[in-house]
Amino acid sequence: MFDKKKAITFLCAFLGAVITWYIQHEMGYSAIIANGIVGVLAGILLAPAFAGATYTASFVGMSATSVLPSLGAAAIAGAVVGIVIILTGEIYAGIGGKGGTTAAFSVQVSRFIMSIFG
Repeated sequence: MFDKKKAITFLCAFLGAVITWYIQHEMGYSAIIANGIVGVLAGILLAPAFAGATYTASFVGMSATSVLPSLGAAAIAGAVVGIVIILTGEIYAGIGGKGGTTAAFSVQVSRFIMSIFG
């Protein structure tokens, strides 16, 4: 069920969300710049499938602090988006809008999880 490719996909998604959030909120760059840095580096350094997962998760990291108020919240959202990407890998592959929809859904699930525990 959980093979090496899925584990790497999860890790890339997790890091994509967390690093983007960090660049934006801790380093002070705009969401667009943070997303661009993560996306370009992923595209250069990773295989296409992993780069796509990282870039999709980077949309999660673009969230404002009113949505994901801390690095811990971004980590939760990164884990959620990693799981969603793995579970929906072949659904609508190549169709426009999947990345943004996946990210938006993951952020809403993360907010729900955080509202239960916090």
